[in-house]
Amino acid sequence: MMKKKNIFIVLVLTMFFLIVGAGIVAVVNMSEEGLREQSIQTLQKSEGRDNHHAVGMNMMEEQVEGVINDSESLQSIIQSNEVTVINFFASWCDPCRKETPELNGFYQAHQDESIEIVGINIDDKAANRDAFLEEFDVQYPVYAFSDESASIDTYKINLMPTTFFVDQNGEVIRAYIGEVEQRLISNYINYVKEAS
Repeated sequence: MMKKKNIFIVLVLTMFFLIVGAGIVAVVNMSEEGLREQSIQTLQKSEGRDNHHAVGMNMMEEQVEGVINDSESLQSIIQSNEVTVINFFASWCDPCRKETPELNGFYQAHQDESIEIVGINIDDKAANRDAFLEEFDVQYPVYAFSDESASIDTYKINLMPTTFFVDQNGEVIRAYIGEVEQRLISNYINYVKEAS
């Protein structure tokens, strides 16, 4: 009788661990594409505004200094484009390194549209920033805050990368924390266009 009970307990425990193990394997095997698709679906189903502190704030008066490709002021870029994508990055940030080719690709593919990609470098050393921009051959305008600590505090940019999607009036309509890719950028831009 005791042997049957022990066998039963062993069988139940084995089944339990197999089910848990299968669940873990399913989660681990969820593809990167699946995760991106989920984030896009979440965006499409979400309410009209994000929870990020900066959503609803205006960037039109923000003081920045040009770093590269800065023939226009940030204000002029915002005013002359239907949507401006402002990406906050640093050279030491690994997801920033991964997304920069995506931002470059998007910029090059959409130059004839009323959309602009802009980078704002924060929390970085100038030499490291410049090496990063050269390594990735960044084509879009890049700036730095004139008063970095005050601006970071104002917009609550605590995690990088963070990307703001700004309308023609300078209002931050959406904010995305984390690595972006071209399809996600397009979806957020479409949201801003519809909201404007």
